[in-house]
Amino acid sequence: MDIDVHAGGSPPEQPDPRPRRGRIVRGLGAALGVSALGLLSACAGSAEESPTLKLADSYATTHMFARYGVEGFIEDVTAPGEGEVGIEYYPAGQLGSARDIVNLAQAGSLEITPAAPAYLSDQLPLSSVTDLPGLADDSCVASAAYRDVLSEDGVLYQEEYEPRGLRPLWVAVIPGYEIMTVSRQVDDPSDMNGLTIRSSGGAMDSNISSLGAAPVSMTAADAYEALSRNTVDGISFPYASVTPYKLEEVLGYSTKGLNLGSFAIPYVIAEDAWLELSPQQQQRITEAGEAASLRLCEGITEENPASEQAMRDAGVEFTELTEEQQAAFAEHLEPLRREWAADFDAVGRPGSDVLAAYEAAVAEHTTSEEG
Repeated sequence: MDIDVHAGGSPPEQPDPRPRRGRIVRGLGAALGVSALGLLSACAGSAEESPTLKLADSYATTHMFARYGVEGFIEDVTAPGEGEVGIEYYPAGQLGSARDIVNLAQAGSLEITPAAPAYLSDQLPLSSVTDLPGLADDSCVASAAYRDVLSEDGVLYQEEYEPRGLRPLWVAVIPGYEIMTVSRQVDDPSDMNGLTIRSSGGAMDSNISSLGAAPVSMTAADAYEALSRNTVDGISFPYASVTPYKLEEVLGYSTKGLNLGSFAIPYVIAEDAWLELSPQQQQRITEAGEAASLRLCEGITEENPASEQAMRDAGVEFTELTEEQQAAFAEHLEPLRREWAADFDAVGRPGSDVLAAYEAAVAEHTTSEEG
């Protein structure tokens, strides 16, 4: 089976909201990458009809979310055999921004899309629990814990995704957010006073505000221009996300060891589309999603030190926080988790339940990793 990858240009007319049955669109654009070409070409020639699902995101095909997550998922679900499914892939924001494409999935214009809680705080506020500081510093632990609370019997699925007709398939969690600035070195919380710092939104806004800075919510793709034009003084970012956007070119300083929070991004399928699939196709997609989650966390773990070294090579100066300095930041950050939960509890949402469930899952998977 071939995969249709739309590498750029004008997006197609809005597709039919239901998975199509019939011949899969043929031809593979170069944007998917040479590394996947050999595997994908082997998928051609399936005579059996199967649905074609539209998958769209805002990331370039060179981004780690595509390389470790989307590529392998596509390979797994389109491989010939029982339960195979075709994919039309629209990367790099061709069908809309990170905030827009979830609405297209809910409207039935496409089937699979990221649903990052940080960018959708009006729809998925409780799901930003992963953004809270100091919860997990290992991507595979955080990813496994997040999948637990997003599973069918998990509190976040029941509270936020199921009511919106979205079913999580795989997740990426990038932990270890640091403060990175253009011209001011940050050694102490007092150094944050008066700074404007790019935030992914959601709980990360509170993390930054607690340190005395002003959060400015924007997508990662907008950070380079904001830094180079001095629209913001710095960013809250993990190392692994710096180099995909070439931010090392405009940064001067970074903390090391702050663990300000994480960024989580579940890829979801519209429930209406899911119900159109056969049990065999659902099983194929479920297994492909589990494999994508594992590849992503392992890839993110590999990317972090490589990106840190690239930043050093570009001249970024690191402040490696001592235990005393970490304690000074923790004084501001540690109360935020309970405050976050209490704020939701006060308006009748299960903030404490969500936090407790995620903390318990993190503890369980941390023990498993250590064992």
